[in-house]
Amino acid sequence: MSIRNRYPRRSTIERELTRLADGTLNARSRRRVERVLVTSPELQARLREQRRAVAATRTVAQRERAPIALRLRRPAPAPPRRARRTPAFAAGLAGTAGAVVWSLVALGGGGAGLTVAQAATLATRPPVVAVAQPRDDQVTLPHLRAAGLPFPYWEDRFHWRATGSRTDLVDGRTLTTVFYRRGDQSIAYTIVSGAALGGAARERIVASSTADRQVVSWLRRGHTCVLSGRGVPFAALIRLADWRGHGRIPY
Repeated sequence: MSIRNRYPRRSTIERELTRLADGTLNARSRRRVERVLVTSPELQARLREQRRAVAATRTVAQRERAPIALRLRRPAPAPPRRARRTPAFAAGLAGTAGAVVWSLVALGGGGAGLTVAQAATLATRPPVVAVAQPRDDQVTLPHLRAAGLPFPYWEDRFHWRATGSRTDLVDGRTLTTVFYRRGDQSIAYTIVSGAALGGAARERIVASSTADRQVVSWLRRGHTCVLSGRGVPFAALIRLADWRGHGRIPY
């Protein structure tokens, strides 16, 4: 039987290759994948890549050991700039269910306590733990929660693949971050424990910028969620933040 017949969706074989590489694939699926691997040099090469990635991630994890106590230094605020919105950009946001609040923030700000901008800086640090991929038709990542909330699975619908996670302790709060990649772009999704951070609006998505990242933040059950990416359009970030998995993701 051909690979296409066994795996009508390429994302399925990719997930199973990842599980085979990190040792989380069950015995039945493992036998199925191994039968396909025998006939596909391309998939054999992909498996070698996955195993190298898993080994590299575990090496980083041994060095950093999450959770990591982290105190963020606050640089001086950048001069304020006026945000510009073009008609084409505004049209790209049409259909977003939640209202969007636009703001421009300097990295760190001047107030006391953790800020959304500071939480977004965790996206510049490396993941330390591999992320398991879900079974078909799931909308959240398995075995991964923060403040009681699951993280979304975006690969099948948006082609953003979860590649790793990390947990940090900042100002007495636990911040859990999942990293996603699509092509040569990457984004980071952080859930902050405790009460809402300043700048996160209930039932609204707040769009802001740091020195080098686009950032959107919102609340899920009273906890601040921060999604950021370098060079990723705000429209793409807002679309991800607003996705509810057909009502199956708890908010």
